Amino acid sequence: MFDTLILGGRYPDFDAGELRRAEIALKDGKIAALLPAGERPDAQRVIDAAGCVVSPGFIDMHMHEEEFRDGDHSYDISVLLAKQGVTTGVAGNCGEQHRPIAAFRAILAENGGAPINYAVLAGYNYLREAQGLGWYDGAPARQRAAIVEALRREMEAGAWGVSFGLEYAPGISTEEMTAAVDAIRAYDPFVSIHFRADCENCMDSLREMAQLSRDTGCRVEVSHLSSLAGVGGQMPAALDFLAREIADNPRFGYDTYPYTAFMTLIGSAAFDMDWRAKWNVGYDIIMLTHEPYVGQRCTEELYEKVRRETPGAYVVAFAMDEDGIRDAVAHPAGLFGSDGSVSAGYLGHPRAAGTFPRILGKYVREEKALTLMDALDKMTRRAAARAGLSQKGQIKTGFDADLVIFDPDTIADGATYTDVDVPNRGIAATLIGGVAVVENNRLTGALPGRFLTR
Repeated sequence: MFDTLILGGRYPDFDAGELRRAEIALKDGKIAALLPAGERPDAQRVIDAAGCVVSPGFIDMHMHEEEFRDGDHSYDISVLLAKQGVTTGVAGNCGEQHRPIAAFRAILAENGGAPINYAVLAGYNYLREAQGLGWYDGAPARQRAAIVEALRREMEAGAWGVSFGLEYAPGISTEEMTAAVDAIRAYDPFVSIHFRADCENCMDSLREMAQLSRDTGCRVEVSHLSSLAGVGGQMPAALDFLAREIADNPRFGYDTYPYTAFMTLIGSAAFDMDWRAKWNVGYDIIMLTHEPYVGQRCTEELYEKVRRETPGAYVVAFAMDEDGIRDAVAHPAGLFGSDGSVSAGYLGHPRAAGTFPRILGKYVREEKALTLMDALDKMTRRAAARAGLSQKGQIKTGFDADLVIFDPDTIADGATYTDVDVPNRGIAATLIGGVAVVENNRLTGALPGRFLTR
């Protein structure tokens, strides 16, 4: 007897390049069999997927893990991700890390699991700050050695790789970054990089990251290309460079999200320069996300006040153009990441809740910027291969039963810039290891997600 039988759906057969009908049988957390349409063996549970696509669970190439502030170990960001069909997320991006890897793993174990699987990167900026280094400080040899030793400890504790936030810590030189990655090369780390600078420096940033991959032989991911090349009209040149570079070095790649606004701290180094002149915008592109200003656009006076008094406040900046975002989403070289984060007391960004349904609804069904099969391939098989998740990303016998069931005719994002809790449409269920985490946009209470180790 099977644990679960999913009837009536179509699944993406990437080898054949098409959706195919089959009854999908699950047992012991794995895909146990793909049966001819109409077969109905005994199963403890039957899921009716008629009219739906049964896809491998979506893999978020760029998210931010839970903060777990003040002893509160409840889940926020991973709940939003599970509701949009994500079953595995690559966390610890942009050089950020809220706590040591071992401590994060312990919290997940204490909770009995999580709503999604986590592959967590060590945040280089975080490790650097622990050595007392400021954003603009160079790192003397003694401190570099201490940072690398801490990075090795995090890799031994289960880190999937390392992330850098170069825009947020300009003091990290190319040499320092290369030496750090080279020091952990034996782990075959996944390396995620938040760019050094955008606009006129966009191409230099891309070349720096591409060279890192060539010099170390490691997988290097350009984080959220939307934020880098979507500002200042750089997307066509960026995509042309990426296509050529990735064709020559497949260990280089990029991810992107489908929104024309980014989110960051108002007190971060990203706003230290004359950003209005650089982006050719006014203060009103910035929307505040905390009380008493939720949803309010900035004036010069309000911007200066909040940056001075509350530098840790998250803001949303509407700085990118739609054509560039569409091109980045549709380009065959790229993958997808939500860049999703949620912090207590802040409104948040809709990408945390709606990235994957938005791509399938807006860019696949409505605008036909890419096909459904291409989008699913990026979200699942290709993402799994890129991240090194050998048992995920395909519906084949023996693979993990991480699945999302959705209606391709109705799937759409719901979250807005003023309400991230508006439900998505068209997602019937999200399963991890064959266990339903979400059914009809409601959490089941199950926590089958795990901390993934290499």
